[in-house]
Amino acid sequence: MTTPEKHILSKSTFIRGMQCEKSLYLYKNVIHLRDTPSPEQLAVFSRGNNVGVLAQQLFPNGIDASSNFKRNNVAAVANTQKLIETGVEVIYEASFQYNQVLVILDILVKCNNQWYAYEVKSSVKISNTYLLDVSLQHYVIEQSGLKLEDISLITVNPSYVKKGKLEVDKFFVITSVKQDALKNESIISEKLEKLKMVALNPSMPEVSIGEHCFSPYNCDFMGTCWKNVPINSVFEMGAVPKTLLFELYNSGIKTIDEVPEKNNLDKNANLHLQSKNKNEVVVNKEQLSKFLNQLSYPLYFMDFESFMPAVPIYDNTKPYQHIPFQYSIHVIKNKNEKAVELSFLGDEGIDPRKKFIERLIVDLDTQGSILVYDALMERNILNGLKKDFPEYTSQIESVLKRIVDLIQPFNERSYYDPKMKNLTSIKNVLPALVSDLHFNELKISSGSMAMIAYEKLQKETDMFKIAEVREHLLEYCRMDTFAMIKVFEVLKKAVDRD
Repeated sequence: MTTPEKHILSKSTFIRGMQCEKSLYLYKNVIHLRDTPSPEQLAVFSRGNNVGVLAQQLFPNGIDASSNFKRNNVAAVANTQKLIETGVEVIYEASFQYNQVLVILDILVKCNNQWYAYEVKSSVKISNTYLLDVSLQHYVIEQSGLKLEDISLITVNPSYVKKGKLEVDKFFVITSVKQDALKNESIISEKLEKLKMVALNPSMPEVSIGEHCFSPYNCDFMGTCWKNVPINSVFEMGAVPKTLLFELYNSGIKTIDEVPEKNNLDKNANLHLQSKNKNEVVVNKEQLSKFLNQLSYPLYFMDFESFMPAVPIYDNTKPYQHIPFQYSIHVIKNKNEKAVELSFLGDEGIDPRKKFIERLIVDLDTQGSILVYDALMERNILNGLKKDFPEYTSQIESVLKRIVDLIQPFNERSYYDPKMKNLTSIKNVLPALVSDLHFNELKISSGSMAMIAYEKLQKETDMFKIAEVREHLLEYCRMDTFAMIKVFEVLKKAVDRD
């Protein structure tokens, strides 16, 4: 094996450079300009690390080659080589380097005097990016002097159902990808030389913004590269293919005001343009009245929250299964009456599903319309609960029949405000219709943040922290259904208006 030296590229910077050379340059030279990662992104990183550690149980009693050298990759490479030479047969976080390119492999195993490499991903699918990732590792490991009999991806088995103690060998799926690695070898060799030059070049490469900013990952230097995009840019139009938006932008049409009447955008995008240019709300009273007239009191404004643990926590659940843990309901029993709030939040450490559906059935009673905003998730969760708890099938079926989706008039453009920016999610509709009500003032301000917070509660022991997070969760879910009432009131006024 070659003598370790300071590396120029790593696996992550190679993947970054394959996405965008400018992003690689910025990362290597001005990393302080990097955007702050969101709580959602940090949760994804944490999940990947946790699944990687769990996969070590497939090959127990290994030694971590990098644990004492987290900030010294040269030493980690030397330590890996030492472990190999002294006969260690299972190595975690094995570090290899060739021609100033560093890779850190999740698991390296010696069996029958042959070496096998394993890279762990917390996904249920194998992506092209993962194959590129593994191809780089195979190339560097073999070029550094270690012959691999095989290299595989370890991914999560989406069909696994937990029953009692987690069965690690069934939770994971091992797929050989050596043929892909060999096929990509020439590409890897060529790209490595080019990307090393990019990283070392004193001049930043000229790369315009484009669809590559979002694929395969959202770039974390958008704050730098997109800073000159003007206010009211064409990118502020949601629900339009990025290809079309970049066609407009690159042709010199940078703001919405500049988009010509004749364009390739769909009717909804053009409705947004017309509404924005005229600064007026579009209302189809006939269509909106038809939607509102189907509703019957009492009205139940309902919202669910769920979380999706990669590793199943409860029996009879699968990886990434939506586990409902919370709901909020605001019920208006009769016209012109004030709303009454009902809610449920599962106890931490206990499977919340059975109590969730039992309480929900009671709180929703048997009559009245159930309004949900973008009801796909709620319908899917209810159908899932029907399978998990068949004894409640008839009651759940009754609930499903009563659901009315409050997003419908916005999707149909029966009501359209240009401040919605051609998007119909509650987070866009609410500030457009009710300017003094905002989610961003909350400690937990999105469904993904609620998901992360509740999953963390499962292992929390500080009773004060538990109480604080539970209150934030209740506040957020309460805001969701209260917001639906406010939106509903705007729709009613639009119909009643002369």
